[in-house]
Amino acid sequence: MSTDPKAEAELIALEEAMWDANRAGDGAYYDKVLRDDAMGVSKWGLLDKATAVAGISANHNPYLKTDLSQIKVLMVNEDAAVVTYKADVLVLVNGEETPTSAYASTVYARENGTWTPVFFQHTPL
Repeated sequence: MSTDPKAEAELIALEEAMWDANRAGDGAYYDKVLRDDAMGVSKWGLLDKATAVAGISANHNPYLKTDLSQIKVLMVNEDAAVVTYKADVLVLVNGEETPTSAYASTVYARENGTWTPVFFQHTPL
């Protein structure tokens, strides 16, 4: 879907880095990369940046393993893109390893040469 291989590689790497930070409970990483007015939709509801950062930092149900597949990048224009994929996650819930899956998407804007997540959504399967 992408016609910009360099941008596609950058966006996929950023998406993977966000999942790495999520597994580590590194809310500070999300605070750094998300745009201040970023928002999201997930099974936890409608999220703003502060809520997303706090949830990741709390790390109540740690992600033990994440695998991204079916990754597609749609370049809306040279400074906007949508990344979609399936995420298979092994999460620790009440001490039990629990597999879960979701379809996810992130909308990015390139600002001052840097890709910045502005919207994300996760749809549990």
